[in-house]
Amino acid sequence: MTLLKQIWRGLDTVFEALGLLCLCAVLLVVLWQVWDRQVLGSTPGWTEETARILMVWIGFLMTALGFREGAHIALTFVVDRFPPATRRIVEWLSPLLALLFGLYLIYQGISFAAATRFATLPGTGLPRSVLYVVLPVAGAMICLYTVLQVFGVKTQRYLGTPADDAPID
Repeated sequence: MTLLKQIWRGLDTVFEALGLLCLCAVLLVVLWQVWDRQVLGSTPGWTEETARILMVWIGFLMTALGFREGAHIALTFVVDRFPPATRRIVEWLSPLLALLFGLYLIYQGISFAAATRFATLPGTGLPRSVLYVVLPVAGAMICLYTVLQVFGVKTQRYLGTPADDAPID
């Protein structure tokens, strides 16, 4: 395995682990909130806000992983009705639009995080920018996955059959 592929696979693994960590954390926070409310009769103010932050992070991280797997929404029922020449144009434009979407997330995420870095969230006291920091991260990963796919690198890890992963002779 080449060094570049090892670096990409390591980055991809860390990114996926971050998404799974957020998923586990939101589960624990919500369980804590339910336990406190039902058993102790009070709800800590930080749990709802923390769960909301984690859900935002999960949504954007999993969106990037959806791009990795090629599981994003595709309107094939519309595109299949186009003439072959038009279909090729749409196939050419799809990665370009995905790349533009990733760049948009990077730009807007940095703008939002910078604009809200001094405001604090009331329940946790965290900077409001914690909600927006995930946008450039997810945008960068969407751009990375899109560029890799354009250059023929298989980014999928879970979709498809094992035969799809077999080396081509």
